[in-house]
Amino acid sequence: MNDIFEKDYTINFFDVDSEHKCKFSSLGNFLWDVIISQSDSLGETKEGFAQNNCIWVLLKYDITIYEYPKLRDEIKVQTKVLGAKKFYGYRQNTIKNSEGKVMGEVFSTAILIDFEKRRPMRISSEQSEIYGLKKELDEVPVLDDIPKIQKADYMKNYPVRYSDIDSNGHVNNVKYIEMAMDTLPRSILTEYNLFNIKVLFKKETTDGDTLHISSEVVYDENNGINTIHNITSDSGLLLTKLQIIWKKK
Repeated sequence: MNDIFEKDYTINFFDVDSEHKCKFSSLGNFLWDVIISQSDSLGETKEGFAQNNCIWVLLKYDITIYEYPKLRDEIKVQTKVLGAKKFYGYRQNTIKNSEGKVMGEVFSTAILIDFEKRRPMRISSEQSEIYGLKKELDEVPVLDDIPKIQKADYMKNYPVRYSDIDSNGHVNNVKYIEMAMDTLPRSILTEYNLFNIKVLFKKETTDGDTLHISSEVVYDENNGINTIHNITSDSGLLLTKLQIIWKKK
């Protein structure tokens, strides 16, 4: 398997919140960028699109942020292919500060999709060879499912904007996370840090659709908060499920 691929980023003004701390959405963009940068550098893709008219579509995230970088900090984001099986690829990402301290870890699952037919494609032997994969994984990394919402505490509707659409023609995965977080009271967003987030992407949506977001807040005995979010379409189709663990600042 090929070595770890890494890329350096500087935290700029447009990456931070009112406390000059890097926004989670900015970290999410770095995590996706380093993956595309690796696949482009190896020749599997060009600007994110594979040479045989296929694309990688994110299915699951499990992200833990131990510490948030601040304005002007230099960070290093690493990505490593863990393996593949059938249509699916598995990765680990790591965020480090300039001294090499681990600030965040990510495990993700993506599926290879035929861009025109919009259906899964089996990973080719050529693609496996690019990443140095000798065979398919016998056991795949487990990403926990997300609990069901028992009672919706907050609800919002979001018409999809043109600016929400990415290069695949669908709502960017980071936008779903931003929308879900925006349903919550400002007291949670200002008094707590997002520590862990699990995201399960079920269906795609695009420009002109309206998203319906339901959120439940669950307080735990250690002064922390768990929030659970469902994002559905106008027809009630489940698009995305999220679970966030918040820790007091």
